[in-house]
Amino acid sequence: MSVTHPLSHAQQAQWFLHALAPGSGAYNTGIAVRVRSAVDVRALREAVTAIGPRHGMLRSRYAEADGRPVRVESATSPVRLVERACAGADDEELRAAVRAELNAPFPLRDDVPFRFVLLTRSPEDAVLLVAGHHISTDAVSNTLLLRDLLEAYEELSTGADAPSLPPTADYGDHVDKEARVLDSARGRAMEEYWSGVSVGSTPAGLPTDHPRPTAQSFTGDTLRETVPPELADALRTFALRSGVTSYAVLLGVFQSVLYRHTRQGDFALGVPTTTRLSSRMRDVVGNFMNTVVLRARFGAATTFNDAVRATDEQLKLSMDAVRYPFSLLARASGASRTAGRSPMYQITFNMLATARFDAQLRPVLDTTRPDLVTRHAGLLLSPYHLPQQEGQVDLAVDVLQGEDTLAVDFRYDSRLYERATVERLAQHFLRALDIATRTPDLRVAAARLWDRADVRRPPTRGGAPRDKQPSALL
Repeated sequence: MSVTHPLSHAQQAQWFLHALAPGSGAYNTGIAVRVRSAVDVRALREAVTAIGPRHGMLRSRYAEADGRPVRVESATSPVRLVERACAGADDEELRAAVRAELNAPFPLRDDVPFRFVLLTRSPEDAVLLVAGHHISTDAVSNTLLLRDLLEAYEELSTGADAPSLPPTADYGDHVDKEARVLDSARGRAMEEYWSGVSVGSTPAGLPTDHPRPTAQSFTGDTLRETVPPELADALRTFALRSGVTSYAVLLGVFQSVLYRHTRQGDFALGVPTTTRLSSRMRDVVGNFMNTVVLRARFGAATTFNDAVRATDEQLKLSMDAVRYPFSLLARASGASRTAGRSPMYQITFNMLATARFDAQLRPVLDTTRPDLVTRHAGLLLSPYHLPQQEGQVDLAVDVLQGEDTLAVDFRYDSRLYERATVERLAQHFLRALDIATRTPDLRVAAARLWDRADVRRPPTRGGAPRDKQPSALL
């Protein structure tokens, strides 16, 4: 017996994107941990089965009814542990195998879009992967699944019976609330606010190294940079002194770098946020993500301090309207996905702090410290950095706040940019952070971000105007 549920607007958007590229894994998302001890595979198999009754998404596939996409929830979950032997694989080969499992496409109509995979290199060396399609999960949901899986595994590995985990609240309640809010005065106020933000906006557009393909290929790569400890300390001090969040400082400075690279005095970029705002939804697996559009404005006199304070103000205002779905805003604006571009923005900026995760899992999920080994659920576990969702947009910047380390991932479309170009942008961001924290009243236009090697490099390829190239901005 099955039950049919309507989709949230975020899910509807994912259904549409899946239809555009059903053979792509670009919208798969997952989490992985390194296992550095022996695994009781029988207990792990049973643990995967045990968490099925707890989470409705582990029992849900997708279909169409009366021309609309719907979620079809069954009474039992077909998800089982997948085992892969990787004996003899070196680190790069193992990583490639993990990424292949993560990015294998999900047939949304035919099966539940989740997989739990154990990739074993030796009896005491394996990677445990939890992966799903974004229509059913998000980053926080993946940590919830891993938490429940390890809790069930710990009980089963001692010889106990399979735990009876209580079901969480229903994701359908979130969908119902979304509909009620949008059909209220508050919903109309949110629509008015975002319409005001987006009217006349232009996406931030970095010069590219290669011509833009006519269709998105979802081909990408990831560059990780670690923020030097002394710079991370200066960032926190500056934020505290200014009465703003570290996120506002990071985003404001990044927008400043974009201004210098693009010479756009008015541009928009996307900021992923969560709509998991109710304590009732705290343990629910589902897609609670929404991307809001922030507008950045710069002039010749704008200082780094101005940029940070303007960003902080926009972030505060946007939080009051965060429930308004981006897909509705894009539809109302008439924006469309043409020429291989997302509507309204091609660059996103996000920050994720491990402090938001389950306290016991934080050391395991802190990928800024990959060599840390923690005993949890009877296993020796280490964080495992798993780049994913590359090439969805031109550039996605993700700041990861670990226990004592700050790292930045630059996920980029590799058909548009050479790695050296992204490395240069990353260095400019770190340099701008250093300048902003030391001299916040310096005009952004006067900051020296480029060095002589940048100025002398050959012009970018792909038809980018010369006046948008770094050498022209000095």
